[in-house]
Amino acid sequence: MEVYEFDKCLLNRLEESMDVLSWKDGVIPASRVRLEWSYYIELQIEPVGWQALWKIPRVICEELNLRYPTVVFGMVEQVLFKELKAIIVILAVQDEDVHLPERQEVNLEDLWPTRIQENSELNIERTADCIDRLRFFYSHVWMPWDNDNDDDMNWVEKHLESRIRFCYDLKKKSMKRSMAAHIKTLLTEARYIQQRREYLEIGLSDDEELDQTLDKTQITDLMRLHLRLTIIRSEIEMLENPEMRKIYEEIKFDDDKSLKRALDEKLDKRKPIAYIVTDPFTFEKQMQFMLLAGKFVGEQKLIQMCPSLQDVLNICNASDDIYLPPGRHSIKFLEYLNDDGKIIGLNSSSVFAATDTNDDEVVIMSPDDDSILLIFDGDFTLTNITLDCRNIRSGILVKNGKVSLNNCKITGDGKSSTQQGIMCSGSSQIFLQDCVLENFSNGIVACDSTAVTLSNCKINNCRIGIDVSSTSTLHFKQCKIANSKKCGIYFESKALNNKAEGKRILLNSIADLSQYICGAMPWFGECEFIDCRSNIFILNEKENGFPKALECILAESNDRDKGAGARKRLDDSDVIVLDDSLVEINYDTE
Repeated sequence: MEVYEFDKCLLNRLEESMDVLSWKDGVIPASRVRLEWSYYIELQIEPVGWQALWKIPRVICEELNLRYPTVVFGMVEQVLFKELKAIIVILAVQDEDVHLPERQEVNLEDLWPTRIQENSELNIERTADCIDRLRFFYSHVWMPWDNDNDDDMNWVEKHLESRIRFCYDLKKKSMKRSMAAHIKTLLTEARYIQQRREYLEIGLSDDEELDQTLDKTQITDLMRLHLRLTIIRSEIEMLENPEMRKIYEEIKFDDDKSLKRALDEKLDKRKPIAYIVTDPFTFEKQMQFMLLAGKFVGEQKLIQMCPSLQDVLNICNASDDIYLPPGRHSIKFLEYLNDDGKIIGLNSSSVFAATDTNDDEVVIMSPDDDSILLIFDGDFTLTNITLDCRNIRSGILVKNGKVSLNNCKITGDGKSSTQQGIMCSGSSQIFLQDCVLENFSNGIVACDSTAVTLSNCKINNCRIGIDVSSTSTLHFKQCKIANSKKCGIYFESKALNNKAEGKRILLNSIADLSQYICGAMPWFGECEFIDCRSNIFILNEKENGFPKALECILAESNDRDKGAGARKRLDDSDVIVLDDSLVEINYDTE
């Protein structure tokens, strides 16, 4: 079950949009853009009877308590041209826990027509190309605030070409990586806010007794979303202008910060620096931290004191070590961690004994609704750290390299059906020693050819403890997966033998997997399962057409990093983010 995918250059995209929105000597205001697209779609798209995969948007997954991504297979019963939507009849679901009404009204850009159709007379390729054009426009060109634009203005003349060039500027890496990451993060957040805002507004408008029963929480959320969207709009509109963007980049993303420049002027080939974050404490307390840090630092490194972790990340080299005192350290970091650097908490107590009121905890957190807290694309080590991910969608993304976590705790909000603790892609390796992951939808997501090693670790209170692809490897030593609401390990495999009959197989232990695997075992060691709904859930890809089609969706070629592999998790990152989410913090997956 494969879907159509397209790879188009900037000029192609510009020409396609102009074909839809250009009038001879005519003015197209913002209010008419959607209508022009509806006219175009009515001429190009098959009106009924074609099959497609529906990628359920993140905001709907959250509301319906579904994992993200969730994809279902259906047939289009009717296209609502004016609304740019379709009514589909759901024919099959990938996950048996997904229970949806048989008929759904969905956005056309969320549909992916399949190559093989029951009705071979349909012009499905033209239909797929039309939806691809629509998806690109509303994912990259149209902004959430464009509906509020002045109708006296020619929207096409003012925005169309500049927006498409802005999109391709981000893809071509013509600006600093941190700058591009900042822009894409804002755009991802803006589109998510718009979806969330529309969802809330629909809920309020459907209330028959709105005047008497207004939900104050919903009204407050709606006002907060409006305010945040206004702030993002003002910044993005400035950054669309290449000249203003260049000035902004030089001011806000200046790599030659004063402290770093002063150090480099003194030492062209300096020794590695150990940065110590110093919160305000008494002299006696500060001396205790310095003595404790001295046990880790060694005599050969230079020492630099900084007031906050964010300041350190802004100026340090990737290979430097960072030492944190107990307390909460808030960051909004837009770069990658690599080159064998380290972040070490000056706290040696075990995370297994830590509580919410533990004053000795070293906590790294984000103050905002960021996509991902920390991104790694090379070797890095975290020691004695708690990652508070309750305000964000994913804790860690490992794109490449070897990442080690020692005595670390990663905690989510325990509510979201889309939140992920650790995502691994490419050929990365991640080692967890004496670690705890808790309160996520997915504790660990292992994609592509990643290798995950867990020693004396506990994954607790996650919907799925470990979500692993058939090409990844798992190594266990004295590990526990407890209180998983769906399963301890979720495994999609193409390497099952003829004994694996049916689409879904439930196992009690890792040892039981050996009888179903062709060739070498992908998992090593044993893991203890405690109070899980099911210990190991295997989806037999030989009996299920979804995984292959899902790979196509998640690897849309014109917007993906080829090195990141085919089987992605939308997040978005997504930062999605498809994991290109934060490959470059891709924003076209929401």
